[in-house]
Amino acid sequence: MASGLTTTVIGSYPKPPGFPCPDWFRVANGNDYTPKMYNDFCQSITKEEFEHTVKQATKECIAEQVKLGINIITDGEMARENYVFHFCRKLKNYSFDNLTHKVYRNGACHMDVPTVIGPLEPLESEPWCVKEWLASQALTTTPVKITIPGPMTIIGTTASKNGYYKSDKDWSLDLVKCINREIRALADAGCKYIQLDEPVMVRQPSVALDYGIDHATQCFEGVGSDVEKTIHLCCGYPLYLDQVDYMKADRQVYFDLAEKLDNAGFDAVSLEDAHQYNDLKLLEKFKKVKIILGVVAIAKSSIETVDEIKKRVQLALEHIPASRLTLAPDCGLGFLPKDILHSKLENMVTAAKLFA
Repeated sequence: MASGLTTTVIGSYPKPPGFPCPDWFRVANGNDYTPKMYNDFCQSITKEEFEHTVKQATKECIAEQVKLGINIITDGEMARENYVFHFCRKLKNYSFDNLTHKVYRNGACHMDVPTVIGPLEPLESEPWCVKEWLASQALTTTPVKITIPGPMTIIGTTASKNGYYKSDKDWSLDLVKCINREIRALADAGCKYIQLDEPVMVRQPSVALDYGIDHATQCFEGVGSDVEKTIHLCCGYPLYLDQVDYMKADRQVYFDLAEKLDNAGFDAVSLEDAHQYNDLKLLEKFKKVKIILGVVAIAKSSIETVDEIKKRVQLALEHIPASRLTLAPDCGLGFLPKDILHSKLENMVTAAKLFA
């Protein structure tokens, strides 16, 4: 604790100006995004050109996070059109041409989404997430966390043609196998921070309690204690920066999920708290895991001051020991202009250091 509370980021980072890859964050309204944009992009650029562009953008993103003093960084998800579809494109029988219009996130979103047309299994014979992580980690000595969408969130953001799977539970089990292969390879390669993104759990708590949390745990099967296994549950991205009428998930659901999450075998649980404050008695429900607490909002242009962050953390520490508290943004940073992003993260890091 000599240097204060640990800081991390959750996933995405704004893509640099001129970056050619289509991006859900960069359309005027998230509902306007379609996978066809990425399909067309892939036809317009060679694999070598794309990999070079991604490497340069990732290098810039990592350098910025290190300069800002973030303790555990990410690659910024530069190669991803969004955090779900990137993984799905690596699975057999997810069709990105045969799209299905879907209303999801409790009616907050509607989009043409990829469709399951057969049994899901890895497209490539060898794990691929590890290649992306190794390329990013080679750019820095600061630990790079990898993020992977969880089964419930993949199912909640895609569709199954004519009910290919008899149940969402069967669908989820096949996704667990695909995700676990990637996570085990990451752990074997030396990745120490692996995060499973499962915001849909907050939208569908009954499913989470029935089998979703258990399946998330199974995604980490075979991973040793030297890896910090994190599950991230925010209350949902809006469709654009500073949207005020977006239907967020009910943050009270955190109370319903807390006990099972705490006993599921994760090392850390990542929760949103900046966009809308929780009752911090919630933190007392977690007896074992670390809490990665969102202290800066990712869809508001207003900048949290150091003093505001400090006061919120002081309140949190009345309910959880500092040894089990990490500071982070609520979720990914893809919406934020760079000047605002830098100010938010600088203030977060400054506030974290006050707790040495």
